[in-house]
Amino acid sequence: MRLSGSLVRAIILVVALPCVAEAKQLCGREVVPFAEMVAGIKAAPGTEVTRETASLVEIQDAKQQMLWTLAKPSGGGPAAYICRRVAQEDGQVKILMTAECVGEALGCDGIIGRILTEQNRATAPFRQR
Repeated sequence: MRLSGSLVRAIILVVALPCVAEAKQLCGREVVPFAEMVAGIKAAPGTEVTRETASLVEIQDAKQQMLWTLAKPSGGGPAAYICRRVAQEDGQVKILMTAECVGEALGCDGIIGRILTEQNRATAPFRQR
């Protein structure tokens, strides 16, 4: 039995739709490969690169009150993205953090853990005041 061209295209579309619907979001942005993610965030009005090393890029978005930490994929490990957003809830100022990786979850947990350890070490003097 031969399928018509339009039926084949319809089947392909139906099969592809769940993948489109499952696109991951992080702080209002679609999670995409590293270079595209960095370029997209840098292009937004009000953003500024605050730190760039061989392994990560930090971008501050003053307009949206966000701080992005984007860890570059290396050695087969995943790219990791952390978004921190300042929000007011119940009369308190809070920092809401979300993270996402493009790669294996086990590698992702390790990268995000290292970034958070570094962040905690850097901000410890401010918390002790």
